[in-house]
Amino acid sequence: MPKAAMSDIVCSIARTLDVVGERWTPLILRDLFVGLNRFEDIRRDLGIATNVLTARLEALQQHGIVETRAYQSNPVRHEYLLTEQGRDLYPVLTMLITWGDKWLATEGPPALVVHRDCGRTTAGVVTCRHCGSPLTADNVHWLHGPGAHRAPGTMLIGDYIQPPSSPSGT
Repeated sequence: MPKAAMSDIVCSIARTLDVVGERWTPLILRDLFVGLNRFEDIRRDLGIATNVLTARLEALQQHGIVETRAYQSNPVRHEYLLTEQGRDLYPVLTMLITWGDKWLATEGPPALVVHRDCGRTTAGVVTCRHCGSPLTADNVHWLHGPGAHRAPGTMLIGDYIQPPSSPSGT
């Protein structure tokens, strides 16, 4: 039985998971960010079945997250490149890595992220776009956004999100 689409849930998390939430997709994206962009290289790296990788790459392409470019003409072979929309998923993967390194990497991180500008190893941090301070579960609250309304998947959460106090809060 196919999974129900989450795109009808009035929630950006649900809608994002509908696009990138399948378990292989973040690993495919990780490989693309690292620089593996050819089908066979990704398949071998992940040990993923050809049909599964094909389906995931096609879905990413349909959603505008990757695009293809031919690198060989006989036979035709394509490489997969992240689009701007795809590159915008980088912070999501970075935070998954940061959490996994902290809580699950008992022998230490399997890979280190190096900031090219300063040459130092780093980890993901979510910061306020206005003041630059780190954001945590303890120093934020939620307001109704312009697209908020009760719908399947959000029937109760609206009661916990505050109505907007002023238009300057965004």
